[in-house]
Amino acid sequence: MLWTHAAIYMIAYFGLFTGLFFLLTYLGSSRAEREDPEAKHFPFVSIVINMWNEEKVIDKSLRALLDLDYPKDRYEIIVVDDGSTDRTYQKAKAYCRSLPRVRVFRKENGGPASAKNYGIDKARGEIIATLDADSFVSRDALKKMVGYFGDKDVWAVTAALNVHSPKGFLQHLQWAEYIMSIFLRKVFSLADAIHVIPGPFSLFRKKFFEKHGKFAEGNITEDTEIAMRVQSHGYKIKNSISANVYTVIPKSFGALMKQRIRWYYGFIHNSLKYKHLFNPFVRRDNLAALILPGALVSVVLSFLAVFIFIYENYNVLRDNITRMMVTNFDIISSILNVKWTYVRELIINYATSPLIALAIIGGAFTLLLLLLGKRESKESRRMLLALVAFFLTYWIFYASWWIGTFIYRGVLRKKIKWGPRYY
Repeated sequence: MLWTHAAIYMIAYFGLFTGLFFLLTYLGSSRAEREDPEAKHFPFVSIVINMWNEEKVIDKSLRALLDLDYPKDRYEIIVVDDGSTDRTYQKAKAYCRSLPRVRVFRKENGGPASAKNYGIDKARGEIIATLDADSFVSRDALKKMVGYFGDKDVWAVTAALNVHSPKGFLQHLQWAEYIMSIFLRKVFSLADAIHVIPGPFSLFRKKFFEKHGKFAEGNITEDTEIAMRVQSHGYKIKNSISANVYTVIPKSFGALMKQRIRWYYGFIHNSLKYKHLFNPFVRRDNLAALILPGALVSVVLSFLAVFIFIYENYNVLRDNITRMMVTNFDIISSILNVKWTYVRELIINYATSPLIALAIIGGAFTLLLLLLGKRESKESRRMLLALVAFFLTYWIFYASWWIGTFIYRGVLRKKIKWGPRYY
């Protein structure tokens, strides 16, 4: 039908436009703009780790921090146990007995933002680093990130958030998504349009918390809220594309769906809270003119793409069922009785359709962005399964996560909250 073709063209052109913008923003920047500035001095850094029932990963997380390539007398590690019911506190406490730069505190359960705020109150550093306990920092990450604070307008710095040991189809799909996000976050940094500061190892000037308040307790995506608050005050957020941090990701579809419902509803909630960031007449920047509106448009178009897919395949399925009914559901006869002239015409139509050309160009753009993210983050692991999973199914998963969010929160009116970890 005409409307479906028009919608498909609209989706294709939007994807090509945004992809071209991302690519040109990256390639149009100088090498100096893309590289991490060298730190002229090493500020004292307080690394705050919020933990809840993390006894399985705490050793690996702390060992990675203790091995950082950063002057040992210029950083401290503050562990905040947020009311764990396992041996998290006891295992963390063992470190501070022999290492004075590790301090461990325990509080009643209040959620990630509450635990981070508790640690910030105890921090002595001029730079605050936040870290989720199920994330592991590469040795050179901190040194690569602190140089950005040489610019007085930079008040937060994000890392390259990667996936720890992906296994199976679902985790490889997420891995490709994370690699794409590594590249996009750097593009957003170059465009001064970062709107999420991930929990796994991000840096802040402590003065920001003193002037504008700490993390919003009760906000289910405090990392999005704090980023939008930083942006609303006119401060810069930068990104190091090669400061790798590896995080544990969901293994099951159910755990992944719960995570994405929380992320996506949190984005909508905070977008409404900071709706002035969407006004291009007020801000006159890339964040308001393209990045945030583009994020919302992509959601609408993903719904449209799924609807068209179902609609078109319903017609195909209906025709096939009708054909099989004629042959009394003799499938082999149905196949043999197909007029191959129809098949040939179908192949020719697809081969000569402009949509195929657009699909090929769009796929090439996506692959290029993924490969740039892989190269610039110095990812050396093989990603064939991840790329196949991403190209074949990501658009379906992306739409299903948003549909699940609207059903869970908008229709069923269920409360969204933090859940247990994924291992």
